[in-house]
Amino acid sequence: MTALSLSPLRIQDSALRIKLTASVALYGAALGSAAILVSIIAALTGAIAVTLIPPLAIYHLRDTADESGSLLLWLALGLGFGVASSFVAGALFPLNAVFITFAEGEIAFGEIPSLVAEGALQGIRSFFIDGALAIYTWFLAGALFGIGGWIIDHFNASPNAVASKYGTWAFAISAGLILVAIASFGPPETLRTFG
Repeated sequence: MTALSLSPLRIQDSALRIKLTASVALYGAALGSAAILVSIIAALTGAIAVTLIPPLAIYHLRDTADESGSLLLWLALGLGFGVASSFVAGALFPLNAVFITFAEGEIAFGEIPSLVAEGALQGIRSFFIDGALAIYTWFLAGALFGIGGWIIDHFNASPNAVASKYGTWAFAISAGLILVAIASFGPPETLRTFG
């Protein structure tokens, strides 16, 4: 086979990797929002934190997307997701507070730059303290991330063209919305046990 005959296969594998990465990142963002809601922190921080982590890890660690990875691999990725997301979200908590108080009208637009700079500096301390305080919730989110990522990966690598094309997105969106709905509207006494 020549190099030219391999390039369509490489292009197809690259498209599968990108679809896998994007759909798992979308699912992870919803899961991060749910984890933060359970931790009684604004959802935006969790979504931002986990939107930064999965694309880097999934795209580079899953170098072939035409075969699905094992459940053990995805649970290991989920553990990494949980630990990293907990501390990244912890670092973003002070910035989150700035934007919430601005949205509530308690600070003026002109105050935002100095408060963002102050929040960024506080984020260094918050990285450790708030990140460690939320680790249990993020471990649970990591387990759900691993299982959900494994399911998305199976859809992505499916020989069935319809399942491969639409299954990844359908699962990521529906599972993500279900998790956010549970975290938003679930009974507080039950949610408290998760965080």
